[in-house]
Amino acid sequence: MGEINLDEVNTLSSDAIKWLGNLEAEKTRSNIEAEDEAREQYIVVLVSDREIAFRVTDIEAILNVQRVSPVPGVPKYVLGICNVRGEITSVVNLHTILGLDQRRKSRRDRAAEKMVIVHGEIFSVGFLVDSVLDVIRVAEREVVKINAADGELSHIAPLSRGLYARPGEENRANDVILMDTERLLGTKELSQFQ
Repeated sequence: MGEINLDEVNTLSSDAIKWLGNLEAEKTRSNIEAEDEAREQYIVVLVSDREIAFRVTDIEAILNVQRVSPVPGVPKYVLGICNVRGEITSVVNLHTILGLDQRRKSRRDRAAEKMVIVHGEIFSVGFLVDSVLDVIRVAEREVVKINAADGELSHIAPLSRGLYARPGEENRANDVILMDTERLLGTKELSQFQ
């Protein structure tokens, strides 16, 4: 349907104008729905002082930290294993995997800790995070690639889909790092749990 000029509008009946208005409203609604469909939901968690997000579709569960049984002879970043709904799950310190500093935690900090069970195509891993913050919806066009030369994020860049800047946030430190679950689980540190 082409553009309608002002002379044509003046000759249209009120029913035709109403119909065009409804058509335009429906077109706008369709555009909004299409934009919504292109957005993915992410769960934002706090790891050290960084906001990290996993796609909702990659998360199996978010649990209070359970009793973790240590396993001898495993790397330091593996905290142990725990039973999650009848499945033995490896529990990993995400701070270490991402190369983020881990500060000493108070009792209140430990009470806010959660275990995020993330699943890939082959296996699942429980990541210990400081807290769960938010659910966000992100369109692909809002994702900015991380510069691998960025010192602070250079270790995370190959494991992520990019950064998401919350609308109205000017401080780059508040950007949310969108993790790529398959890349993360494909690291040599984690792929041994297959």
